Amino acid sequence: MERHDAIVIGGGLNGLTAAAYLARAGAKVLLLERNAVLGGADAAYDIAPGFQLARYNLGVSTLPSRIISDLELGRHGLRFLRVDGGISLFEGGYIASYRDGVVHRRELARFSLKDADAWTRFRRDLLRGAQQLRPLLARPLADPSRFSLGTVRRLLNTVSRWGAAEADALHDLTRLWTLSCADFLDDYFESDAVKARLASDALIGTALGPRAPTSARYLLGAFIEETVGASAGAPARNLAVGGPTAIVHALVSAIEAHGGTIRTEAEVTDVLMRERAARGVVLANGEEIHGQTILSDLDLKRTFLALFRWKELPEGFVEKVGRFRMRGVSAKINVALDGAPEFPSVPAGCPAVLGGIRIANSLDDMECAADDWRDRIPPRVPLIDALIPSLADRSLAPPGKHVMSIAVHYVPEALHDGPWTTERKDELADLVVARLAEQSPGIRERIVALETLVPPDIENEVGLTAGDLAQGETTLDQMFFNRPMAALAGNRTPIRDLYLCSASAHPGPLGVGYAGANAAALAAASLGKRG
Repeated sequence: MERHDAIVIGGGLNGLTAAAYLARAGAKVLLLERNAVLGGADAAYDIAPGFQLARYNLGVSTLPSRIISDLELGRHGLRFLRVDGGISLFEGGYIASYRDGVVHRRELARFSLKDADAWTRFRRDLLRGAQQLRPLLARPLADPSRFSLGTVRRLLNTVSRWGAAEADALHDLTRLWTLSCADFLDDYFESDAVKARLASDALIGTALGPRAPTSARYLLGAFIEETVGASAGAPARNLAVGGPTAIVHALVSAIEAHGGTIRTEAEVTDVLMRERAARGVVLANGEEIHGQTILSDLDLKRTFLALFRWKELPEGFVEKVGRFRMRGVSAKINVALDGAPEFPSVPAGCPAVLGGIRIANSLDDMECAADDWRDRIPPRVPLIDALIPSLADRSLAPPGKHVMSIAVHYVPEALHDGPWTTERKDELADLVVARLAEQSPGIRERIVALETLVPPDIENEVGLTAGDLAQGETTLDQMFFNRPMAALAGNRTPIRDLYLCSASAHPGPLGVGYAGANAAALAAASLGKRG
């Protein structure tokens, strides 16, 4: 009978990160992935021969610097290109984000001198918020409902850190966590273009519109990995050299370097239980594999509703899992191009184009798209986030040709008047291409291949419930101490020796890899290994 110290179910970036940490700690680790390709939602593929891009996500996933350092992923070949933050296109013009503070201020001044001056204060307040948030992401979260001296100590440390903040900083943090994105931005900026640029960057992939209460907190996402620096510009985008595949390859190399094992096309159908503890898994072919501890990189619903006999779970737990909200909000359109698209409104050679192109004319347009999502109709004015990674990394497409990765937001997983059909998907793709063509004439004629994936496609192919790439809504009632649910904070589960290492656990999508690293720390301790 095959036995391991730890078995990781699922080969997404969190699962790979968890396996790498456990292998580094000296555990005998086996990672099982049902698909032939690792990476989960970040898996890459060729849309046409020689045209490679991330199939389900936009392709800008990275890992926190702490994880890259801990796992020495640089030694395993991982490199990043640090590029400017991208441009937003609107009727009659564009606005760009630059890492260089002087250049970025000059860009804002094209729209408003007041806004250029306000940028320093805005960046300072967001960095303050990120500084307070960052320590909560990088460690397993203590569940306040489970009394222990360790829990009390960690909670007191958190309270002390917040209590030590200056009064004006606490006031700013309160505003950041309670106001709508629109109201928060109104306190700093007057230009509609500037506000739309910042709001669209923050709200991508969320279920809230810019006027929804508490949506301002999403502005923090771009600043989590930012530090106080001399440039004082906009947050950069980091692109892995070689695309998302490079991140997967580096993590695989780190796992195998420490003796870990990876098996693809190995679908787990059941978790073996013994004395109310997880003690192994059963594969689709009937094979049983035993392990001392099990980590699941599947979402919360897939983990408990698909891998267990419900009678083995605590009373009432199945109902609680069923109430965890998972709803798709994004579609993905993958495109191969026979040449670089041109954007006449943007100066030739603008470096910010490397960071992506966003089309969101105004806060009202975004609110309209969010309303359409709530009404379960295709967005009439979708929020479009497009990346042309081959502009920065020529290895992703044949010479002179390019790939375009397009994320379309506020797309419901189910329509009010029936399922997503091929015709409805084509209509969505036509709308997106038409909006791009308004800014890039001739782009339609450059398309060599095009694929449209809506949330049901993502669910069927990747295994994410409802096609929810965040693996659970990120409203405040499903974050931090409430992620995935009240009295189940962090990575531990009601099943002994079973840990949740997917984005359904804290901190969700706020830091790719943190859920895996945090779960691995708990599992390593239970195995008597040093993480």
